[in-house]
Amino acid sequence: MSNSSIVVLLPTMRKNILLVVVFVAALAQAQVTLSKTQLDFGDVLTTEDKELAVNVTNTSGASLEIKAVKVYNSDFTYSTPNTTIATGATEKVRVTFAPRHNVVYNSELIFVLDDGSEYRIDLIGNGKYEGTYYASTFNKSYQDLKDALKTRLASGYVNLGYTGARDQMYANIDNMNGKVRCVYTDREATFNTRSGANSNSFNCEHTWPQSLFSSREPERADIHHLFPTDVSANSRRANYPFGVVSSASWTEGGSKLGGNTFEPRDAQKGATARAMMYFVIRYQDYSNFIDGQEAILKQWHTTYPPSAFEIQRNEKIFTYQKNRNPFVDHPEFLERINLIGGTDSKPIIKSAELMQEELVYSYVTSTETRNVYIINTGNQDLTNISAVSSANGNVVVNSIQSSAAEGEVSLVEIGFKNLPDGTYNDVLTINLQNQVGQTIEVPVTFTIGQASSKDILITTIKTHYNPNTQQISFVDAPKGIQYIEIWNTAGQQVILNDISTSLTDIPFAGQKPGVYFVVIKTEEKVYTNKILVF
Repeated sequence: MSNSSIVVLLPTMRKNILLVVVFVAALAQAQVTLSKTQLDFGDVLTTEDKELAVNVTNTSGASLEIKAVKVYNSDFTYSTPNTTIATGATEKVRVTFAPRHNVVYNSELIFVLDDGSEYRIDLIGNGKYEGTYYASTFNKSYQDLKDALKTRLASGYVNLGYTGARDQMYANIDNMNGKVRCVYTDREATFNTRSGANSNSFNCEHTWPQSLFSSREPERADIHHLFPTDVSANSRRANYPFGVVSSASWTEGGSKLGGNTFEPRDAQKGATARAMMYFVIRYQDYSNFIDGQEAILKQWHTTYPPSAFEIQRNEKIFTYQKNRNPFVDHPEFLERINLIGGTDSKPIIKSAELMQEELVYSYVTSTETRNVYIINTGNQDLTNISAVSSANGNVVVNSIQSSAAEGEVSLVEIGFKNLPDGTYNDVLTINLQNQVGQTIEVPVTFTIGQASSKDILITTIKTHYNPNTQQISFVDAPKGIQYIEIWNTAGQQVILNDISTSLTDIPFAGQKPGVYFVVIKTEEKVYTNKILVF
């Protein structure tokens, strides 16, 4: 119910008669208006964030509280500076979009008021990567993303040849202040040439073993999977797959060999995983070599993110090869790929949920409606949503939005049976077996009727109007005031320009002569009285 619908029963014009205001219905029927029902963030770089806000205005006759808020994508966050909204007041729900992926975002923010009513804000935007190198991967996932990356990594690629690749490795890419470090043992030596590597017992490790691709180029010379290693450690690794070694027959510098499995030291685990994943995306899964290792490589990739050295190494390789390791630049790419080796078909995910596990509505009438949102949390559109019912008919299903696109909602509008005043229970059943293979049952509790003097104590307050200053003041004003309303005899609320915190000398200039009615609400009582303006 809006403020314009509040009925004021006027008292007779005799001194100190109590104003009887049927504003309690407004207390029962919480209502807010939203300045927007959708926030469109447009294009936002993954290195930045953007904030937009929705004004939530309390148009009811009671203070309201936002008791629950949920956003259905973690790249959107929200804040509500004040969760309690005084009557007639406006508060902001601020939403920040900080995308991690270069994809189209479509999500929902649902908030619930303390009377159980739900409100929805649609959230849309595009995450964008800085620069154009990965532009072809926008909004792609699974095999489509792998194919786009494969094309991107091959485009403009410069093959240095195996000799040229090692020359750049030892002299520039892996040389730090004249020294080169073994990635497996952490042994360090001073050299910057191939001959210097040989004299210091260093050579070049092919993370993806040469024997599996017959030492052909450009694979053999692709520095993204080449690393400087101690000759002995390289020999120990041989062409064994990577994994966790529980019983080691050899160990040095934290790396281990055992059970035909090689485990790099922790400092190299992430780089090894990203080199292996790069190789499969850039070329192929020769001999299905990655298949048995993929799970542990993904784990290492997540546990050991790119170090500053690895990021710098990727930049240096790009200088010479003109291509990049996408898993170094954007580790989150892996979140959009289920299977590195083999064809990565898009999984079918059908799921839906409600914001509230139980619907509890305070005072309602049989003419009121409430919105219940079914949120599509899967990656498929939901269609033919029609089987929504109540157990005993106390809750009436008025309408159902029969479909919900990915990231959208289906709106179910419910009403209430015309029943005597009292509290009632029901169960709302939403059958989604054909859509997501589940049936959602949500208990509903509601109270028919409206708040009365049994619920809210109504008393008078001494009110004074000064015709000289055209100001209102209150004598012995109560503590804990939640809101103040002043109404004219036409049942219209008078909007004041200012209400002082001490409730004295409230400006009331410019109002027409006549009778006005004052309503002050605290947590425990409602105070009323009239004033005569002349």
